[in-house]
Amino acid sequence: MIDNKGYMTLIDLGTCTFLKKENGYRTFTMIGTPHYMAPEIFNGRGYNFSTDFWSLGIIINELFTGNCLFVMIWKTPM
Repeated sequence: MIDNKGYMTLIDLGTCTFLKKENGYRTFTMIGTPHYMAPEIFNGRGYNFSTDFWSLGIIINELFTGNCLFVMIWKTPM
């Protein structure tokens, strides 16, 4: 989130997950906003923290361009 002064603020850390060694340091949850979710999350084979970099890239692009990259894909509800 960006506050009213333009600073980034962390929110909603209640959805974070600890990656466990017995799962190969992967998680299988599907939580988040589809516009910012990496493709690995949708394929159901598990993912790790690298998907956070995908989401960060999407957010940076949206901040610079003012447009969401994948808005046309998600016109219909999931």
